[in-house]
Amino acid sequence: MGRKLPPLWLSVSALTAGITAAFGVARWINHFATDPYEEDFRLYYVAAKIGLNYGWSHIYDLDLERRLSSVFPAPGNVIDSMHNYVTPEPMAWLLVPFTPLSVPVGFLLWTVLSLLLLIGAWLLVCPGKGLARITLLLIALAIWPMHYTFWLGQTAALSIALLALTWWLLEREHWSLAGVALSVAVFLKPQLVLLLPIALLVSGRWRPVVAFAVSSAVLGGASLALMGAHGIASYQSSVAYTSTNLIHSVMTYAWFGRGSVATTIELTLGAVALALAWFRRDRMDIVFALGIVGSTASASYLHEYDPAVFVLPAWILLRARLSLPQGLWLLLGVLAAQLIAIAIFRPMLVWEAGWILLLGAEPWLLRNFQFAAPFRRAAEAH
Repeated sequence: MGRKLPPLWLSVSALTAGITAAFGVARWINHFATDPYEEDFRLYYVAAKIGLNYGWSHIYDLDLERRLSSVFPAPGNVIDSMHNYVTPEPMAWLLVPFTPLSVPVGFLLWTVLSLLLLIGAWLLVCPGKGLARITLLLIALAIWPMHYTFWLGQTAALSIALLALTWWLLEREHWSLAGVALSVAVFLKPQLVLLLPIALLVSGRWRPVVAFAVSSAVLGGASLALMGAHGIASYQSSVAYTSTNLIHSVMTYAWFGRGSVATTIELTLGAVALALAWFRRDRMDIVFALGIVGSTASASYLHEYDPAVFVLPAWILLRARLSLPQGLWLLLGVLAAQLIAIAIFRPMLVWEAGWILLLGAEPWLLRNFQFAAPFRRAAEAH
C-alpha cells in the first residue's frame, strides 16, 4: 500500500495549490457578489453593445462608452484612462452573444467559459497523469496572475486555449489550422504572442506562418473596413489617452527606467529570444516558449494578470525531460508570480529575462544537469 501512495513532496504540492486555488474561488465569489460591474468584462460588453447599436466604427468613442456605462452602479460605471476599451476589435465581436444578458450574468458565464477553456488547454498539452497532472492544473489556478484574470473577466485563459490549440495542431503538422488559431490569438491579445510567428519563421517553420499571414490579413482587413477612418482615429485617440496612465506598463521593464532605458531592454530581450529561437530551431517546444516569453518581455503594455500565459509554455516544456536548473527556475517563477499579489513586480521581470537565457541553454543544461531519477519516476507514476 505504501508503494501506491504518492510521494510526500507531490502530496504537499497538490494540497498547497488546491487550498490556494480554493481561496481564490472564494475571493472571486465575494467580488462577484459585491462588484460585478466594476471589472474589464464590462468594457468588452460595452464595446460590443456600441458596435451593435451605433456601428463598429464607434467602439473606441469614450463618450459613448461613458453613456452606456452610466446606467451601471458605481464604481462600475467609470470610464477613464484605466477603464476604457483599447483591445483590438475582434474581442468586441466575440462578446456579441453576451449582449442580450445583463453584465453580471454575462460576467458569470464568461468566467465559467474561461475556466473550461483553461481546462481544455490543460487536457491538450499538459503532460503526466494522475495526481501529478492535476497538481499542474491546480498550480496554474493558484498563481496570482491567473486568479486576477478571472477576477477581472480578462482574456488570458482564452489566449492560453488558443495557444494550446496552436501547439497541438503544430505537433500534428496541421499547418494551416495552426496559423489560423495563432492569428486569432494575436488579434485578441497581441502583446502576449506577437513575436511567436516570427520565432516560428526564423526556426524554419514557414508553413503555419503563411497561414497566419493570410488569416491576419483577413481579420485585419475586416477590422479596418468596419472601423473606417473615424474608428481608426478614435482608436488612436483612445490609445493615447490610455498611455497617460502608467498602470498599463506595470509588468514591463519601465520599472527599470522609462523611455529609452525600458525600450532598449525590451528590444534587446525580444531580439535575444528570436536569435535563440533560430539557434534552438531543432526543438519546437523551446521555439514556442521563446516566442511567448519574448513577446511579453518586449511588450510596453502589460498588466499583472498577463504573466498567466506562462503556464502554457511551462506545460509544453514539461512534456520533455527538463534539466534541473530549468525545473528550479519554473518553481521560482511560481514564487515570482505570487509576489505580484503584494505589488512586488521586479522579481517576475528578472525571472522573465532569465528564462529566455535558460531556454536557450536548455539542451546543454539537460545533458549536464538532469533531474534526479527518483523524482522523475515518482512524477510520471502519479
